[in-house]
Amino acid sequence: LLVHHWDTEHPRPRRHLLCTLHLRMVARTLFWTASLLVTTSSWSFLSPRPRQQTCHSQLSLSAAAQEAPSGPPNLVSQEAFIKAIDVLKVDMGMEVIPDDQRPMYALGKLEAQLPLEQVSGIRLADCQTLCLISQVRNDVVESTGLQSLDTIVAIRAGDSLDFVTNGMEIAKVAEAYTAAINFAVENGLSEIQLEVNRLVPMMPSADD
Repeated sequence: LLVHHWDTEHPRPRRHLLCTLHLRMVARTLFWTASLLVTTSSWSFLSPRPRQQTCHSQLSLSAAAQEAPSGPPNLVSQEAFIKAIDVLKVDMGMEVIPDDQRPMYALGKLEAQLPLEQVSGIRLADCQTLCLISQVRNDVVESTGLQSLDTIVAIRAGDSLDFVTNGMEIAKVAEAYTAAINFAVENGLSEIQLEVNRLVPMMPSADD
């Protein structure tokens, strides 16, 4: 897997798996920039000082037997999800669960409100089959419920901006993320919304 990352001090593409998101405040006005490279994108921002937030996000599980009341659920392929997590674990030097030892999984869905001062608190990784969240800052975990290994399937801002990012490559996800931030800043909004999927292992009950 070859992904290029841009080094601002030595502007040469180098082999790297991760695409970093940061926040930059210039003259007390938030100004968002994005630069598109050949295989991925790099966004550079500097966050204002974070504040304590209350988590209002809830994780809901979707089983194959359940049907959404209006249209199909926005869920990624479970097979692609497992493969992407394995790719990220290998890149991070972590042990991959052997196929014959894998538990059964369910797909969880989380809708999180992400304050603008915390948008620099997540890091994305291109994992071949999916773009995953590879790192989440502690304050973002506490205020939103987002976790590493989640995948972003939709990004929203206000009532009119809605990007479906289910299965998209990292450059497209980052582009939608930046556009939602821009929209929120221009319209005086304090947050954006992220809808994520999570791979949840199903543990056997004590009676099994």
